[in-house]
Amino acid sequence: MDVLTISVITVIFISTLVTSTLGFGLGLISMPLLAFFIDIKTATPLIAIVGTVMAFFIFIRNWREVNFRSIWKLILACLAGLPIGLYFLKGADDAVMKTVLAILIILFALYSLLSRVQVPMKAEWPSFGFGLLSGVFGAAYNIPAPTVMIYATLKKWPPTVFRATLFSFFFPSSIIIVTSHFITGLVTQPVLYYSALSLPFVVFSTIIGGILNRRIPAERFNNIVYLGLLLIGCFLLFKVITDVV
Repeated sequence: MDVLTISVITVIFISTLVTSTLGFGLGLISMPLLAFFIDIKTATPLIAIVGTVMAFFIFIRNWREVNFRSIWKLILACLAGLPIGLYFLKGADDAVMKTVLAILIILFALYSLLSRVQVPMKAEWPSFGFGLLSGVFGAAYNIPAPTVMIYATLKKWPPTVFRATLFSFFFPSSIIIVTSHFITGLVTQPVLYYSALSLPFVVFSTIIGGILNRRIPAERFNNIVYLGLLLIGCFLLFKVITDVV
């Protein structure tokens, strides 16, 4: 095994370990690091395949932890939001939309980190709104995760439920993304090569991540998620600014 392959597998192992522990962050961690070793056309379908395998494995092992009362509403609303997102993709100013989303994410994360009183959201109907926004921003700008993460933190789910439910939510969309990559020819021989070699490490990191996830206290876990959202918001805002400049 050459140095390049070892480097790619190491990045995948680290990113999947963190993601399987927290329930988010695969693309945010892996894509910038993989850019040092392979081109974006190889990294994108590779991480899509890795994410799909990881989501499936986590669902199979942790389906009892999934909040099915919310998940079906989130998925249906997300599907309804996809055509709206495609409309924004064609006509709206994406810099403005991304800036608004980034600011909202940052404000929510800062409020959650600084607020001392946080009451769990008991109502189920907001799941339709958050799922819809996830579909809109997912189809338009490939960033479906933040709105669902915000919903999950408002529900104050324990770490195990947060992790299992988010992966279950993203699993259907992951299948669609990987299928589209196959159809468009993005899944090349190098992608299949790295995917096959990474598979045992993805399974191992997912198992370890599950163990770590269960050992994180709920309050500390929430703060980690808020910090993750803050990082996502700042990264998105930074990318908008650099793209404009």
